Amino acid sequence: MTQDTVEKAPPTLQELEGKVQRLTQQVQNDAKAAEQANGAFTAAVKSGDVDKALEAGTARAETIKAAIKSMSQLKTAQNAINSQKLQANAGKRADIHDAMRQDKSVVGHVKALFALGADWVKFEEGEGDEIIVNSGGADIRKTRAPGSGGGGNRGTASWEVDGQSFTSRELIDAHPDLLTDKVREHYESGNFRAFSMTREAERIHEKLTSGN
Repeated sequence: MTQDTVEKAPPTLQELEGKVQRLTQQVQNDAKAAEQANGAFTAAVKSGDVDKALEAGTARAETIKAAIKSMSQLKTAQNAINSQKLQANAGKRADIHDAMRQDKSVVGHVKALFALGADWVKFEEGEGDEIIVNSGGADIRKTRAPGSGGGGNRGTASWEVDGQSFTSRELIDAHPDLLTDKVREHYESGNFRAFSMTREAERIHEKLTSGN
């Protein structure tokens, strides 16, 4: 005797958006709880009470673990939304790709980058109307993004701190406490398009290496 297996339908876009909304709030709540747990641990250590410090340390570790899990779940849900939107708009994206391939200005710039050793060219959405253009390849070394002096070509940002190299995202992930309150709110909610990672990483790098 066989039993038919009923496959569960994948979540709809509306269901995923609702999940992202719930998880965004959960991430914010977990971030506040982690901050409170860290404060309690610091106070316990300062008090000199070893048992209290151990208890607070365990609580802090569990709180941080929960926060990391919520952020991971949020990222997964956001990726699922992006995947659905990409599939739904596949035809429109293909039309835009064709238009770019036929645009002599776009083709000329991309070919010039390839001639300089690039293996790939990447476009990212920046702040407002800004478009971030990166390129990379075996013959192109990672370069630091242009600083306050302006000018120059944008490269794949790489930041060195204490002999260790970080991408912009890695540097921000390692030092979220150095973000401004407004940017941290976007970061903790996973709304990475609301701010420029390169600019924030540059600002964090300056703080870490200025000696202040």
